[in-house]
Amino acid sequence: MRGRSFYWCRSCRGPLYATSFHAIPAGWDWEIDHQQPGDCANGHLMPLTGTATVPEDLPNAPRVLLVLGS
Repeated sequence: MRGRSFYWCRSCRGPLYATSFHAIPAGWDWEIDHQQPGDCANGHLMPLTGTATVPEDLPNAPRVLLVLGS
């Protein structure tokens, strides 16, 4: 079983929130964005949205997400 992951922005190092809804059969519909608004070089990529099994599989995730936990 996968542990809990925490997401931070690679650019501003601010915490991100992640919400998801089950999208049958493709996985989950994700929305990820900064918890607090502010200046960020990744701002134009946010919110990070799409359908994937895990957020790390979303387009632009490697440019945006810093993942802590497992």
